Amino acid sequence: MPPGIKEMVERYRAELDRGLERREVAARPGEVCVGEIAFTGQGAEYFRIWVVNLLLTLLTAGLYSPWAKVRKARYFRQNTRLDGHVFDYHGNPVAILRGRIVALVLLGAYSWAFQFSKPAGLVTVGVLCVVGPWLLMRAQQFSLSNTSFRGLRFGFDARVGPAYRAALPPLVLWLAPTVAGALASSLGWLAVIPGVAFVLTVPWMHHRIKAYQHRHAAYGDRRFTFTSATPRFYAVYAKGLGLVLLGGILPAVAMVVLVVLLRFLVGPPVSDPTVGPVVAGVLGTALVYVIGWPYLAARLQQVVWTRTRLGDIRFGTEIRPLRLFRLVLANGVLTLVSAGLYWPWAAVALARYRIECVRVEADLPLSALAAGVQRAAVSAAGVGAADVFGFDIGL
Repeated sequence: MPPGIKEMVERYRAELDRGLERREVAARPGEVCVGEIAFTGQGAEYFRIWVVNLLLTLLTAGLYSPWAKVRKARYFRQNTRLDGHVFDYHGNPVAILRGRIVALVLLGAYSWAFQFSKPAGLVTVGVLCVVGPWLLMRAQQFSLSNTSFRGLRFGFDARVGPAYRAALPPLVLWLAPTVAGALASSLGWLAVIPGVAFVLTVPWMHHRIKAYQHRHAAYGDRRFTFTSATPRFYAVYAKGLGLVLLGGILPAVAMVVLVVLLRFLVGPPVSDPTVGPVVAGVLGTALVYVIGWPYLAARLQQVVWTRTRLGDIRFGTEIRPLRLFRLVLANGVLTLVSAGLYWPWAAVALARYRIECVRVEADLPLSALAAGVQRAAVSAAGVGAADVFGFDIGL
């Protein structure tokens, strides 16, 4: 046998032996097989997609945004690998455009209806309560049915009854403060109650929507499950609020010192009633994003994924709030300094950290479990509905 061919045969035999050894180790009782998940996207690569999407969206007055969304979703999914296999996105931009037009009409009606008359506003709120849960259901169906892994598509159990039971109560609580504000003159002090109820139930609403999304999702013919964790959501939100309030003390003190110094050096400033609220709003938003969001995102990702399963597959995450905080702070500063041009690198860095922190575990190799998953039976009506309504609701 020629030396080159002999070396090739020996190399392939060694690789085969290593593969058999890994399979034998994975099959041992008590062993846990961990799927390797990686994100291969690069900031410079995504920058080219981002800048084209931004320019075309501006030039078309927003009409290109559905195509931009598809390009972005496809890039991030195709650069996410689990055990060497990539995800993919198959969304139809025209379907997303139709859905966004409908969503824009509803948003415009909701924003301006009470400016015309109270009855018009109440009718608009009623319409939103009627169609809102259905739109959420279709949005989830569209997003998951257009995402695939290993040639199989994800799915969503799009039934009307569960959608309304899950989404209608949070939607009513969400819209109640607006209605109470419009009717404040006739309700008196009772108008405060919906606002207080809304604040107190935000963690419950978030948990209810997350539970609905995870319990009705599927991969092929396998359904996801989710264990309730409402008390954990309340604990995370309470700690996140405490961090935001604590983090706001230092900037508030710094502002007071700065105002005192300015008065001492240049005299009293010209009074402008709009400056104070604007500055307070900007600082409050920055505090929530830099301090509150990293903590909420990290802790809620831990809570949600540790309680989610897909048959014999378990999920977990090693994400840490402090690491995410440092990442958000550094990327935020670089984005501001670069006038927004650093944003693609920031988005890729955040995606890489959050994705690669996820753990996928099972008692058998994922390849063996995936081989047993079959394609789900989907009716033509279901496919058509998922294709027509492509809403980008980001819940």
